[in-house]
Amino acid sequence: MLGWQEIILILAILLLVVGPAKLPEIAKELGNALREFRRASAGVSDAIINSPVSEPADRKKAIFDIANKLGVKTEDKTEDEIVKQIATSIESREETSVVKVNEVKN
Repeated sequence: MLGWQEIILILAILLLVVGPAKLPEIAKELGNALREFRRASAGVSDAIINSPVSEPADRKKAIFDIANKLGVKTEDKTEDEIVKQIATSIESREETSVVKVNEVKN
C-alpha cells in the first residue's frame, strides 16, 4: 500500500507531465473507468454467487444469465463457446478501461 509520501510524489510527477489543466480531466476519466470496471465485475460476481450451480441445468442457466448481463449473443452456440465469449467480453472491458485512461493521459 502506498503511503502519503508516495502519493504526493506521484501527484507531483503527474502534475509536471500532464500539466494542471489536464489533471482534473485525467482524474475524471480514471474514476469513470474504475467505476465501469467495478460495475461490470460486480455484475459477473453477483451472477456467479447468486446462481446455485448444483445441477447441469442450473449451470446452463447461470451461464446464460451471465451472458445476457454482459450482452453476449447465445443463439446457436454451445455452452463452451458462450463461456469463452464471456471471458473475452470481460477481458475486453478491462482493456477498454485501461485504453481510455491511457488516451486521456496522452
